[in-house]
Amino acid sequence: MNSKKKAERYWLDCLVRAHTSGTPIDSPASLSGEISLDAAYAVQRQLVGKLLGPGDRITGWKVGATSRAVMSQLDIDEPIYGCMTSRSAVDGRDGIGLSSFCRLAVEPEIAIVIDKPLRGPGTTEADVMDAAAGAMAAVELVDCRIKDWKATPAEAIADNAFHAGIILGPLRKGLSGLDLVHEGVIMRKNGDLLGSACGVEALGSPLRVVAWLADKLSQYGLEIGAGEIVSTGSLMPFHYVSPGDRIEVSYGTLGRIQFSVVE
Repeated sequence: MNSKKKAERYWLDCLVRAHTSGTPIDSPASLSGEISLDAAYAVQRQLVGKLLGPGDRITGWKVGATSRAVMSQLDIDEPIYGCMTSRSAVDGRDGIGLSSFCRLAVEPEIAIVIDKPLRGPGTTEADVMDAAAGAMAAVELVDCRIKDWKATPAEAIADNAFHAGIILGPLRKGLSGLDLVHEGVIMRKNGDLLGSACGVEALGSPLRVVAWLADKLSQYGLEIGAGEIVSTGSLMPFHYVSPGDRIEVSYGTLGRIQFSVVE
């Protein structure tokens, strides 16, 4: 096994251990050397495959670092993607427990539900409109398995783009007549305002994010499948949560998501 493959295998083994134990790891890049972004996506695919249980399947995709605010937080200059699986959907009504996470943060996003397969390259926003069944409010749960949330871009990709779960809102609205660019969101923690934003923060439009994803996936022979969900990236900086926190995320037309955080 050459040194490149050894580094990829080391990264994979470390990330599998972190995901299954809920314990953050030292930077694989600092211990075994950096790998390319293409190699990081290959590690991600292997990681997701190892974490899938019997009957589990890929249910969609998350796109990260689509807003300037999050790019700045993560020191990343282009979007990244990860997989959502049948374990991703979280029902927040009974609270979100922190015991299985390294250090949990939350992100308000707009999710697009895809009705027909979407494959790049050359995907346009019109193609996304034609393929989509509608849009939903979403709060993504994100967790970095690298200590202190200090991950290189390749580590962020390999770590399944920090995906840890998703809470979907109560409504699914058709895209016809829905102004996603100006769809507003307000996030509060314990009644205090954390921030406000609108859909334009996600690469200018959540539809553009889906088009970017379809083109990016095509580079690896993949596509967005019928029935899959695409979470299009946080509209504002992500925020860490602690036991006892109460999170409320309100959208202009897509409804409201509320949940508490417990031990």
